[in-house]
Order: sequence, then structure tokens, then C-alpha cells
Amino acid sequence: MLFISPADFFEKVKALKRLSRVEERDCAEKMKEGDPAAREKLIEAYLPMVSACIRHLNVQYQTLELVFRCCSALEKAVDHFDFLQEGESFSHRLSWCMRQTITAHIADKRSI
Repeated sequence: MLFISPADFFEKVKALKRLSRVEERDCAEKMKEGDPAAREKLIEAYLPMVSACIRHLNVQYQTLELVFRCCSALEKAVDHFDFLQEGESFSHRLSWCMRQTITAHIADKRSI
């Protein structure tokens, strides 16, 4: 997905829909077999959650750099999470990753 500003990112993400648990599991199985399209589908399904985390910040922190950092954290989380296990949900793990990424971004901005 291409975007040129945080506002553009927020606008494009509005159209995306979450996956059902069954669809998520199917994508996870395909991803495990090496299907890159299934990985992209999982990533796109969680972009609205990334958008929501960023929107809760003050406008001064809603930068394109933060959007890229959060999208990178989402990709890393998708690659390392076992969607086929029972227990912790991915949204719980992702919210933790987003808090860590946002906190690091704000700390980096304040140290400049």
C-alpha cells in the first residue's frame, strides 16, 4: 500500500476489513507453506489497528516516520507470531508491539 502522509494512510486504511478467525487461520496455514499473498492479507487486515493506535496520539507525533515504523513492527509481528496456537491473540500481541514502537519513537523525538 502506498501513501504520502499520515492522513492519506488513515484514509486508505478505512476501506480495509478485518479477517474472521477462520480466514486468519487459513491465511496462517498458507503463510506457513510460504505463500506471500497470505502474509500480505494478514498484514492488511491489521492495518486498521495500527491506524487506531497512531490516531490516539497528539497530532505532533502522527508523522510518516511513525507510520512506517509501526507498519514495520506489524510485519515483524506477523512473521513471528504463531497464529495456529491457542492462547494469546494476535491483536493483544500487536497492541503491545505498537505501544513499544510508539514509545521508542516518542523517546527518539524528545532526545533530538
